[in-house]
Amino acid sequence: MGTMQWLNHFRSSVRRERHIPWEQGVRLREEIREPVIAAMRIFQRGLTSSGIDLRSKVRQSCSPEYAECIDLYVQEKNVHAELLMKWLWAAGSEPARRYLIDFGFRRFRRRFDWVRELMILLSAEMASMPFFRVLASSVDDPMTRRMLEEILADQAYHLGFHIEHLRHELQKRSRWERLAIQQAWGAFFTATLTAVLTETTEVFDALPYDRLAFWTDAWNLFAQVQTGLTGSQHLAAMLSRDPRLKFAL
Repeated sequence: MGTMQWLNHFRSSVRRERHIPWEQGVRLREEIREPVIAAMRIFQRGLTSSGIDLRSKVRQSCSPEYAECIDLYVQEKNVHAELLMKWLWAAGSEPARRYLIDFGFRRFRRRFDWVRELMILLSAEMASMPFFRVLASSVDDPMTRRMLEEILADQAYHLGFHIEHLRHELQKRSRWERLAIQQAWGAFFTATLTAVLTETTEVFDALPYDRLAFWTDAWNLFAQVQTGLTGSQHLAAMLSRDPRLKFAL
């Protein structure tokens, strides 16, 4: 796969009409309504970003085609933020305001080069995917399920895109630097999952999905993506069989 194939994919994807039946409103069971709304506010807040720092760093280091891919990747994440914002309005709520943790996270990731900043963003995406997937299969509201499925479909391509491009960048680095990045990435992913569990604890109390299952599902996905980035070519090729990961063909 080449960068131009990904560029064509993202150009098409950000223009794609997401057919969400907003007019149906949000119809959740009373016992899960407020916990789910609180969780959606957290994810909506996290997805809202112009990504100026990241996009600037990519432009200084990469080809114009890849830089445009990153522009469109950020744009697609903002499409997801817009979907979640409309969902919150349909639920009679509103997006959450930013607070100190958000500013701290943004300042933290901006301290790194573009490769590691993308890996940090990838951590947040991998932590959200099993949560969205279980929520989509657990709620009995067609509109909520449809919205989450749209986001998950896009996220699967995000993982494939980053595996394909970041792998080549990591191969340029020394063995010891790659090892250090892997160790730091694993530690950061642990912290990310812990934060998600802490902020969405009421959802886990309300749904038949325990915290250990979420932790295990998220780590299984992380292991797959880490294999794609740092494992052998043979193992990386096997990833195309995983339905959670999509590649532009």
